[in-house]
Amino acid sequence: MKVMKIGWADVCGYGDWLTPQAALRFVQGGYTHVEFQGETIPSELSYSDDGEPMVGLGKQEEI
Repeated sequence: MKVMKIGWADVCGYGDWLTPQAALRFVQGGYTHVEFQGETIPSELSYSDDGEPMVGLGKQEEI
C-alpha cells in the first residue's frame, strides 16, 4: 500500500475525485490510497475517454 497525502486543493467539487493535477501525480507516483484529513482512503483509478487519469475517492464496492 502506497499512500499519497492530499489536501483540499487536491479534491474536486463534492470530494469524490482528485483534481486532474493530483490524479496525474497519483498515477506517476504509483499510489494506491490517499490520506485526507488523517484518514486513509482507498482510491479507484480509471481513465477518461481522452486518456486522462481519474482517481475516485471512497470505498470500492465489490461486484
